[in-house]
Amino acid sequence: MRRRGALAVAAAAIIAGSAANADWLQPDISYREAQLVLRLAARDTTGRGTDPARLDSLGVALLRLGRLKDAESVFRRAAELAPGDDQAEAGLGKIALFQDRLAEAESLLAGATSDPGAAADLFAARARLGKYEKAAEMAADVNQAGRAELLRRMADHPIYQITSGPQQMRLSWSASYPVPLVRAKLNGVSVLMALDTGAADVLIDASAARRCRVDRIPGDRPEFWCGSRLVVGNAMVQKLEIGGMRIERLPAGILSLRKWSLELHPHAEPVVGVIGLNFMRRFTTTLDYKTFALELRQPGTPFNAGPNAQRVGFQMWGENELTVQGSLAGGRTMALVVQSGVPGCGIGAPVEVTDEIGVRAGVMSRIAKGAGTWLQGRSWTAVVIPTVTVGPVAKDKVTGWRGALDSSELWRHGVRRDALLSGDFFRGRRVTIDWRAHELIFED
Repeated sequence: MRRRGALAVAAAAIIAGSAANADWLQPDISYREAQLVLRLAARDTTGRGTDPARLDSLGVALLRLGRLKDAESVFRRAAELAPGDDQAEAGLGKIALFQDRLAEAESLLAGATSDPGAAADLFAARARLGKYEKAAEMAADVNQAGRAELLRRMADHPIYQITSGPQQMRLSWSASYPVPLVRAKLNGVSVLMALDTGAADVLIDASAARRCRVDRIPGDRPEFWCGSRLVVGNAMVQKLEIGGMRIERLPAGILSLRKWSLELHPHAEPVVGVIGLNFMRRFTTTLDYKTFALELRQPGTPFNAGPNAQRVGFQMWGENELTVQGSLAGGRTMALVVQSGVPGCGIGAPVEVTDEIGVRAGVMSRIAKGAGTWLQGRSWTAVVIPTVTVGPVAKDKVTGWRGALDSSELWRHGVRRDALLSGDFFRGRRVTIDWRAHELIFED
């Protein structure tokens, strides 16, 4: 009897373990469901290629799995068969937004009045076009009511005005690890700031904002940074000086960065802010991870890449999420958001993705918390990704944080994305953002 009881307990333990490991070495359940929906939509469309509703269902299923080229072809066919088809216009508008065809995106999305996801994409398109007044008018409809006043202030006068300085500059980093840090002047006060393509505008610590008399604007808003959504207060930085250049009227977010600074720069000068992607879009920007320097070139200043430069195409998802296609550990193609300032890593991924590629944290690595406790309310765990490949650029034994992207972000835009691509992947290379060609230029 005792033996039979022990066997029953062992069997139950095996079954429980099998259930717990159900997603090990395969995509998570939400991804598999999306694959199933695509198979069903393809089956239902076979022989019925003139039915716009079935084509729309197929297009949405393709789009969710990131097959943008196939989805665009299907949506265009549906739009030809049924002019004014809202779902087709919404799908084509999203693809145009990702590919930075903003006027086309706005036109398509404005017509897709009955599609529930079109409003958020239209808001993003108008913000990226600089139509801030129109974006403010629809802010409440996309749960951005707290941002409306800031958008109206942005519409009043030009933002990111370059008022003085050289056509191009090069500034050595004050520190390169765990994130690049540079010296700047915030409203005339010398401060230390991080560089991060994952921040939207400028982020400022609340105490530093008071000390530097940054102009606060009523309202709070959510901000996507380091793989999570954080609440920041609205502000406008009157003047930022960096490398001899002076830039005025920079939209900003205010939050407490004290604990984050202690993670980055313990027992040293506090890091009081982050310079984000919308700043870098005003220049041809080079992040030089080889000689640890920031290079900025004003519009019209030529940039000539070396003969052995490698180019990786990128898209812009939402308002400001620079996204590339790559793979982890030789697996399927994944969408990776380039957030260069995730501390001390090259890849930040949710548990679902690290399980899929067969990467788990060891006992000792679970002691390392990273910045996750402060940023997301839970600790991250250190892992090593065997290989990371982005276009023609690859690197092995890339350090990563398991849990550094919220699971809720996997389907944020209605299209699957899987991980953050961060600074350790770029180490030893110069990386230039070519906004005209929509390419990252890698030079060894």
